[in-house]
Amino acid sequence: MLRTKLFIWFAVLVLLFGGLSAYVGIQIINDRVIEEAQTRVRLNLSSAWALYNFHLQEIETVLKLAAVKEVVVEMAEGGKWNDPEVCSRMEKIRTGFGLDFLDIVGSNGKVMMRTTQPNVTGDFKATEPAIASALKGEVMTCMSVISGEDMKREGENLAEKAYIELEDTPRARRTDRKEESRGMVMTCAAPIRKGMQVLGAVYGGVLVNRNNEMVDRIRDVVFRNEQYKGIPTGTATIFLNDSRIATTVRLSNGNRAIGTRASKEVADRVLDNGLPWIGDAYVLKDTYLSAYEPIKDGMGRIIGMLYVGILKQPFLDIGHSIIVRYVYLSIFVLLVSLVLAFIIAGRLAKPIHQLVEASNRMSNGEVHAPITARGSCRETDLLVSAFNDMTFTLAEREQKLKALNRSYMETLGFVSHELKSPVATIMNYVYLLREKKLGQLNEKQEKAVRAIDRGGTRLIEMVRHYLNLSRIENHEVQPVPTKVAVFDEVLKPIFDSAEAELAANNMTLINNVGTDIVLNVDINMIREVFENLLNNALKYGRQGGAIQVNSKFAGYFIEFSFRNDGEGIAEDKYDEIFQKFTRIASSETVKKQRGTGLGLFITKYIVEAHGGKIRVTSKPGEWAEFILTLPAWQESGSYNRVYPT
Repeated sequence: MLRTKLFIWFAVLVLLFGGLSAYVGIQIINDRVIEEAQTRVRLNLSSAWALYNFHLQEIETVLKLAAVKEVVVEMAEGGKWNDPEVCSRMEKIRTGFGLDFLDIVGSNGKVMMRTTQPNVTGDFKATEPAIASALKGEVMTCMSVISGEDMKREGENLAEKAYIELEDTPRARRTDRKEESRGMVMTCAAPIRKGMQVLGAVYGGVLVNRNNEMVDRIRDVVFRNEQYKGIPTGTATIFLNDSRIATTVRLSNGNRAIGTRASKEVADRVLDNGLPWIGDAYVLKDTYLSAYEPIKDGMGRIIGMLYVGILKQPFLDIGHSIIVRYVYLSIFVLLVSLVLAFIIAGRLAKPIHQLVEASNRMSNGEVHAPITARGSCRETDLLVSAFNDMTFTLAEREQKLKALNRSYMETLGFVSHELKSPVATIMNYVYLLREKKLGQLNEKQEKAVRAIDRGGTRLIEMVRHYLNLSRIENHEVQPVPTKVAVFDEVLKPIFDSAEAELAANNMTLINNVGTDIVLNVDINMIREVFENLLNNALKYGRQGGAIQVNSKFAGYFIEFSFRNDGEGIAEDKYDEIFQKFTRIASSETVKKQRGTGLGLFITKYIVEAHGGKIRVTSKPGEWAEFILTLPAWQESGSYNRVYPT
């Protein structure tokens, strides 16, 4: 019969393509799960480096403050190296800020004071990179490897704390070494100055060996101390060469795996070739999706590795679970399809049409309610039910992906927030140097300070933009409107701060915004909007050109415009420039003016949150103009979320 022949042919096609799609689907699921895990471990490694560098910055801040203390400068100037008051103060600084040692070195590199027992002095440290840099007048923070003998001089207990017996570890390099007596130390040296004269240096640091608090902090912040079937989900380790000296990895007896060693494959790539390792790594008895990167000392030599890893088994189990459900769902759909091939076309027309419409809505990203089974045909109802189940499964997967993105944005927000404080400290010291409040600078030093100032300003802008992005993605940005006099409270401070850059680029600023313009907006958010637009004009404006700021009334709104002379923007790029991480300028301009690509995205979000709109118009090769509307202040103080016509 024709119906039987058609059914057989249809069944062959369904089974052939169904099996092929199931195979491809399984491969995609496996690849996607591992890819997501590797992306997460890369982000975790970045977070670990941020915490690691933050600890270095804390040490640097303490030593810089100690070096400028008046009693320390007076002692160094007078050569009274054994002043009891200075010794007492330095010991309080060391213990108060958790340093393992704190020394004072003379201008010749000779150790003149140690705060820890046995208070040995007289040895020379001028070859230490940090001290050599400090005696030249520059602060240096770096990692160092200190011998056991040197650690005995630094403190009675340091050599004992640093000493580690090496364990035989599967897959590690062959070695005859049975112990590690050296110590990896976070060191910093800051010059003691009297005017332009360097009188000596303050030198201190923290021993990394057995510093469990440091790696536990990385684990707790990055992985939140999660476990899977009694095994820690995330681990963190600091290696001296290929030996674990501080780790959250534990042996079967519960002890930390201090003295165990990295696999030969990892050590060859990271330690010998200076390349990062991202992939599967065997850690004692479990396989982790791991990331290793080299740690270098002050002379650029590789001395160890920083490692973070995520247990691979949870991701394999998730992938297996998804594959099982996918296979069952695929089999079920195939069976339903075979049954549907035997049913009268007329009875299937309506539900099939509904399924097609629902699929189109899903492909367009629309959310739709479950399709109601009509009961006209049992097989059709099964197909509808399977489709609804598949939709629910896809929705669950989407929620998981959103959760991963939310975790990423939270990490981004945390790192940006943590950067604010050390960056502010850096910029404060740059200000003191630039204003010569810490002494006169020569021409080269002034040039260096200006370069640091420019880099710091760009870093502040990046931190602000990434922090705002995190808040936007987490829906934490809600305007609190107040009465704002635009020129006096917003534009004038921004214009004043931009005077130096305007002068440097020989640009002319033309302001046509009067003092009578008053808005009903959140002042901090609008200051961010206008600062982003002015910075954009400064970055991409032509040297010697003009920047013009205008305003006019538009019903319940005020229309502002920022126009600058420059290369302009192509019309087909108008919408794209308001997207995240987008910069449309020419490649030559992008090289000169680096940025996050977030300024206009944040600006558009804030303007629309106030009920306004923003758009761009341009004449390529001549000028570009950004036009935005914001709600005007009404006498009643009402807040109008009405888009202007």
